[in-house]
Amino acid sequence: MLKPTPEIVPATGDDVARYYGGIEISGQWHAKAMRKGSLVAGMGGVIETEPGVWVGFLEVPDGERKPSLYRHVIDMLNAAKASGATEIRTWCDDSIPRAEAMMRRLGFKPTDEEIDGKTVHSLRIT
Repeated sequence: MLKPTPEIVPATGDDVARYYGGIEISGQWHAKAMRKGSLVAGMGGVIETEPGVWVGFLEVPDGERKPSLYRHVIDMLNAAKASGATEIRTWCDDSIPRAEAMMRRLGFKPTDEEIDGKTVHSLRIT
């Protein structure tokens, strides 16, 4: 049987709720869903947590971490900027190969802060 090819599409509130077990985001957000058939297999995007401050997230299965994801990350950063972001914060999972290199390429800088043992990175938007 053929495995469905993943498709990356703008996420709906239903996609977020299905992927994160019923969660509903109440503020501004932009996200993309990785769908494999009817399954939401991954999710990435940005959420405004306070005025001007957004948090980025990216959860993709190991076998689907491909260079083409970079353009989708750029899309989400641009969406946050267009929505008034002055800072985007996220964390870096050092167990993912090249994750920190991607963060630096995007312009994120590590902070002294940690979340669950992962370094928080910040991108200031001028």
